[in-house]
Amino acid sequence: MGQLSEGKLDEIIAAGCASCGGRRLLFRALLDGRLPLLAGEPVGALTWVYDGEKFVDGVFEITCAACKNSLFRADDCPRCNAANGLARALEERNRWPVPTACPSCGGEEVRYVGFVPAQVAYEGTRSEKPRSTIELLDPGFHGFRVDCIDCGTVAEQRDRCPLCDAPGPLRERPG
Repeated sequence: MGQLSEGKLDEIIAAGCASCGGRRLLFRALLDGRLPLLAGEPVGALTWVYDGEKFVDGVFEITCAACKNSLFRADDCPRCNAANGLARALEERNRWPVPTACPSCGGEEVRYVGFVPAQVAYEGTRSEKPRSTIELLDPGFHGFRVDCIDCGTVAEQRDRCPLCDAPGPLRERPG
């Protein structure tokens, strides 16, 4: 689990903002996104592929939308909990190679799965869709898995943290 537990998240949501009483919260998180590639180039839009537990696991900041009061902030890496790893995750470029073809069958069409910084607004019962301005080669996008449309998952980074490059073994992710 990351720095935020589901119980702590429930407490923050129930309490709202202590400063202004606001109920609309802004979450910043590193979320799982899947990008279709053809010969190593993006050929479609990023699709979000996380569940609720993985969302909570990736949250590193919660603020009040009205007054910008900070309700939660964690500077450790959301993936491996390395001290001060968040800054490296947000500022550094992807270290895992973007494939030009499937390493198993050689097919040029793959899905590249990575952690992508995003913002999500939440108020009451439902969250808005995540928003991100980060693209494949921008700092902050960190690939960790390659899925082939024919072979399934063919490669996954497990020896080092894909976000901050801390050495493995990595903790198991929820979900």
